[in-house]
Amino acid sequence: MGYYLYTNLATIQQHEWEFDIKLLILSIGLLWFAMGSFTFMIGIIFNDLTGTKLGYFQIYRAFNIANIGRYLPGKVWSIIGLVYFTSEYGISKKQASLSILAMEVSSKVSAILLGLCYFLFSSSFENYMPIMLVFLICCLIIIHPRLLDKVINYGLRLIKKDEIKIDFGYSNIFKYLTGYLVVWLIHSLAFYVFVNSLTSLESINIIQFFTILPLCWVVGYIMIFAPGGIGVREGMLVIILGEFLPAEIALVIAVFQRIWFLIVEGINVVISFAIPVKIKKE
Repeated sequence: MGYYLYTNLATIQQHEWEFDIKLLILSIGLLWFAMGSFTFMIGIIFNDLTGTKLGYFQIYRAFNIANIGRYLPGKVWSIIGLVYFTSEYGISKKQASLSILAMEVSSKVSAILLGLCYFLFSSSFENYMPIMLVFLICCLIIIHPRLLDKVINYGLRLIKKDEIKIDFGYSNIFKYLTGYLVVWLIHSLAFYVFVNSLTSLESINIIQFFTILPLCWVVGYIMIFAPGGIGVREGMLVIILGEFLPAEIALVIAVFQRIWFLIVEGINVVISFAIPVKIKKE
């Protein structure tokens, strides 16, 4: 990507950039709110499934410090970290594992649901629509707690780990799915404002645009070799934004959105380290 930026530097410089500092600041605020909403949903899940009364800042601290592990290869370190940091509040390994499972399923499937909607609007990818519909149906089937229980515990038996009993219902999953759909829409709104702080997006269908980030995020997540989805998410953004913008400009936006995201993520980590372990439950 760096080489492509370098070789197309002249085209990038000639583009009519419309940098708007007010919109950039607004996008940062919206992204921070979206991340806070994501944490709020984690708190709901943990309190529902563990029977505890963890406060928002306890979950905020545990999640954001553990989330540093997302940038290590393997995709499991942030999960292990969240199990460890929530144990400081008396949550057992099995309780935390069950809550994290519900969190991962609902947050990722909600992103898939939104991401698949992209193909409803895109003529370039309309041939993939039947495959996407089959994939969607499979997702909705596999997240049923009974089937999920069999799949997860079969995997745990293979690696000789203790099984976990999935005792939440389909209604819980849909409750969390709905919450995360709202979170993704807020996140997409932040991204929309961010892009408009750099260049105009007058010709884009805003409903279609709101499906782009969740789709790219999920693709980056499932690529185990890419810590934090680095490179993969940006590549997907270039491909999809390339439908509306020149490829060189789409690449600039993709690279800068990573910096934009890391800044807000870094702020959350710094705040989290400042929060003491022993704080009053809210």
